[in-house]
Parts: sequence; C-alpha cells; structure tokens
Amino acid sequence: MNPPALRALLADSLMLWGVAGRVEIADTGVKVTVGEVVLHVMQAASEERPMRWWLISEARRRPAASMLGRLRSLRYALNATGAEPARARVAAPS
Repeated sequence: MNPPALRALLADSLMLWGVAGRVEIADTGVKVTVGEVVLHVMQAASEERPMRWWLISEARRRPAASMLGRLRSLRYALNATGAEPARARVAAPS
C-alpha cells in the first residue's frame, strides 16, 4: 500500500471512529496526530516478515501481521475503543 492510500485509509478510519486528528505522509510512512499523541505507521522491511506493519509511538513499537491488526492496534493506541467494529452476518438465503 502506497503512502497516499495509507493516509486516506487512516483518515477515513479516524472519521469512522469519531476521533479528531490529523493524518499526513511522513518520511517513514504516515504520521497520525491526535491531541498530544503522535503515532507513525510504516510498512515493515521484507526481512521482518511475517510482520507487515509497525505502529510506532514515543514509548512503544507494535508489530502487526495484517491490515486489520494494524487498524486494531491504532484504534486501541488512540483510545477509540468506544467505536466497536460492526459484525457482519453471512447466512444462506431463506
């Protein structure tokens, strides 16, 4: 995923979670700023596989093996847990 697409996805995610913040492209990936919290989201290097993403804060570096894991880590790091994900139900037609 290229930086502009990642920036757009994260900006949309903040809006969906009801979190006011700024998302911008940075040298290392994408920078997310919410109040005093600054997080960097970047792709892992190929030699770091199976990790695909890093969520980096001042105090911690969190790995994520998937896009969903990265979004979940970001949501919890921003304390946006009030916006729980919707559950999809798949059933045979009746």
